Amino acid sequence: MITAEENELLTRTGKETPMGQYFRRFWLPALLSEEVPAPDCPPVEVTIMGEHLIAFRDTNGEVGLIQPYCPHRQAPLFYGRNEQSGLRCIYHGWKFNVRGQCVDIPSEANGEKLKGEVRITAYPCKEYAGIVWAYLGPKDLPVEFPVFEFNSLPKNQIYIRKSLLESNYLQNLEGQFDSTHIGFLHSFLARNGSAPAVGGISLGNSEAAQTVLDVIPNMEVRETGYGFMLAAKRPAAQGRVYCRVTQWLLPVHTMIANPPGETLLWDAWVPMDDEHTWVYRISYNPWRAINEKEIFEFNNAGLMPMSVQNIPGTYLPLRNKRNHYQVDRNLQRSYSYSGIKGNNAQDAAIMENQGPTPIYDRTKEFLGTSDIGIVMARRRLLKVARDLQEGVEPEPAFDGDMYNVRPIAVFFDNTNGKAFYEQEEVKKYIHL
Repeated sequence: MITAEENELLTRTGKETPMGQYFRRFWLPALLSEEVPAPDCPPVEVTIMGEHLIAFRDTNGEVGLIQPYCPHRQAPLFYGRNEQSGLRCIYHGWKFNVRGQCVDIPSEANGEKLKGEVRITAYPCKEYAGIVWAYLGPKDLPVEFPVFEFNSLPKNQIYIRKSLLESNYLQNLEGQFDSTHIGFLHSFLARNGSAPAVGGISLGNSEAAQTVLDVIPNMEVRETGYGFMLAAKRPAAQGRVYCRVTQWLLPVHTMIANPPGETLLWDAWVPMDDEHTWVYRISYNPWRAINEKEIFEFNNAGLMPMSVQNIPGTYLPLRNKRNHYQVDRNLQRSYSYSGIKGNNAQDAAIMENQGPTPIYDRTKEFLGTSDIGIVMARRRLLKVARDLQEGVEPEPAFDGDMYNVRPIAVFFDNTNGKAFYEQEEVKKYIHL
């Protein structure tokens, strides 16, 4: 159990808070490339880490992320004209490039001289794998971009989604460290060869899937420079162990395991503000192209209609808190454990409703041994936030190669006495 003061420190991510300052040391997903699809397309509003901004793609294809108001008379730049390598305010024509430099002031006689004295807040952006990443921290720090494996994969080996959760980032992140809920929340009453995928695992008659569903895991944590590896170990036939290794990479990235050759899952749980979370989700396969069947199963979990489809014009899922995720009580009695269609909606139904407010009161919870990942993550976040307050900068922010790892799920013989991270079957895949 943590204190109310610790819960406050962990969950508040505004610009002046300890956790907000820590997060701003890292490159974070800010929007999808598809939101600014072409040069000189309309600008879009972006809220990240409690800060309201404007994103636009200029004539040269570069993406800018700038303050939302013109410094002249605080007119909204969202209505600006995106033209000729800059965003022009429609009030008096002041124009700014992606770096925040004022490049034209046509409304002033001395505009040519004055423009050199005017700048607006602008954050550097980079694009990888269909995501526009931004760095919102101090400009003088030599931070590095995270070298995720999917950054260099072909488009047909990546499938990307984005959605909005109406709850604090931490409870969404913590849900990724809970392997035991798969056998309940995401399960089906009939476990047979025709059963669909659960939690990213194809059920069928596979030994791995049935082991995950039927056996309570023994959780082990291995701390790393970038976060930790969390192993859910379940005994299997013939003295073997089935081990699912989840990666947590500071501050908000998680990677969920599948067996070698199968599609892996990366998520980023980015605070929009303290009561909303942007979820960026990439399914990626380092070995082959992702096929249509996989996409269907991941989106639907074997149920129709589409489970992660968003309300048109937004990234808010159709199944959301306002309509109780369209829970079907008849389905719950006959087929689905939860009665909610789709893994993502099932998770959201829990994470958005842990208590009456978007930030739940962790002083009221009663944790068990299976919650070790949650406990360790909280301890690590508290430590790094306090370290930063004492002037200790976060090491992984300055070493992008730390992020070049994989999650993995494998069987191994547990009689050799080695820890999970020393098993050859694990080491072979997780370190790139």
